[in-house]
Amino acid sequence: MKSNGRGRYVLTGLPIVALALGSGSMTVPAARAAFKAPPEAHVIKWTYPPKFNNVTINVVGDAGHNLLPYEFWREHFPKAGISIKIIEVPFEGVYEKEKTEFVAGSGAFDVVTFYPAYIGDFASNGYLEPLDEYMQKQPESTWNPHQEDVLPPFRELYNKWAGKTYALTTDGDAHMLIYRKDLFADLGERAAFKAKYSKDLRPPQTWDDWLQVGAFFTRKRGQKLAGKTLTRDFYGSAEFAKRGFSFAWFVDRWAASGELYFDDNMKPQINTPAAVKALQNFVDSLKNAPPDVRAYGYDELRDALLKGNVAMVVQWTDVPKKGADPSQSQVVGKLDYGRVPGLLIDGVVVHRAMMPVGRVVAVAASSKNKLAAYWVAKHVAYDMSLEDVSTALTGLDVNRGVHFKHPEVYSDFKSQAEAASYLDRVKEALADGYPEIFIPGAAQYEDALDLHVNKALAGQETSKQALDAVAKEWSAITDRLGREKQIQVWKQAQQSYKTAGLIK
Repeated sequence: MKSNGRGRYVLTGLPIVALALGSGSMTVPAARAAFKAPPEAHVIKWTYPPKFNNVTINVVGDAGHNLLPYEFWREHFPKAGISIKIIEVPFEGVYEKEKTEFVAGSGAFDVVTFYPAYIGDFASNGYLEPLDEYMQKQPESTWNPHQEDVLPPFRELYNKWAGKTYALTTDGDAHMLIYRKDLFADLGERAAFKAKYSKDLRPPQTWDDWLQVGAFFTRKRGQKLAGKTLTRDFYGSAEFAKRGFSFAWFVDRWAASGELYFDDNMKPQINTPAAVKALQNFVDSLKNAPPDVRAYGYDELRDALLKGNVAMVVQWTDVPKKGADPSQSQVVGKLDYGRVPGLLIDGVVVHRAMMPVGRVVAVAASSKNKLAAYWVAKHVAYDMSLEDVSTALTGLDVNRGVHFKHPEVYSDFKSQAEAASYLDRVKEALADGYPEIFIPGAAQYEDALDLHVNKALAGQETSKQALDAVAKEWSAITDRLGREKQIQVWKQAQQSYKTAGLIK
């Protein structure tokens, strides 16, 4: 993932523009310190295109560390006859800002970075250029992004709409459990847990375990943790509970029930007893979290773990890379990771990991420099992708087979074996993957869900009231967009989920 706050920065060596977007405009600081690019691995072989005639490509994306590849490889673009201008928008504002420019027909963007749940909306409305013909150009080393190497969920859901390819994946997201292995291994803590609960202390297997273990590790300043007296309060768990994407942490809990967002006739299934129980678990978990957790987005949740303030989180799979980096982490060598907790069903624990956000790059249909824009998109999505997902400087996550084959490139880990173990855990998370709503209207459906999840977390609605309200709003959205049309695209989405191996 993920955002790196709502900050905006200059990518050294690349011009940055302030672009009017909707009702406001972006302002960008004049300068910032450059990040050093990761070493080029030279694993993926690629070549430059015939030099373009000094064209300028406007790239839009969410502000923060996931735009760093354009800085890392800033010397590549002039060699292709291309100048890059970066337009940054807030993490939560990607859909609104890009959709506004698309509808206005401003032609402000050439390469658009967006969260792939929006592909149905953007592609079906003609805002994106189909990429299939560009991908078939010769030579392959210049133009072919080798989509066969992209993992099925990210290829089938992130990149395609109605049988055509409209986008290329740069960030393959899924959730995983990340926890303080030193605390779970401490003999004193293990003995105390065994005495209290009559069972062994281990990372939570179920969401009920999550509540129990979270409560156990929650301590006040002055109490002891792993034999040391705490100088500040310590918390058992933390969540992304901020308005915007908190719904994904609810879906982590609900998805293992086997239910989908809608039935075949677009009747919402979001307020079933299983869903209500899942949301209540999320609400209850806040008792074991820092008091300001409802302001936690990606950055705050990451920092709570890496600054040593919590025992465990469910987060995106990039966080272990950052946890291994001494410049970002105070818990280097103290983290381990595994599958998100699950539900005990017929004696078996079923795990499902939400796959929220992610990132793709696409070519705007209104671009006047489509071929150059396509090469820029292909360059970051394929040519330099191994370097971009392996560094702790970005929040970009593995999304291709090649990304799993070279643990030696993940140099922030202390050893190749540790990097390989991390990649194995990412594979497990992806195998448990549960998709977002990949149909037109996804942004509206998910925003309604997030609004009421947040109200439940704030105590403004009960879990049942919140999800009943979501079901009502979802039905209204479906009727507004056209029920018969939505029934058809939902059937297509379910087929894509099956093709991607996410549902049976």
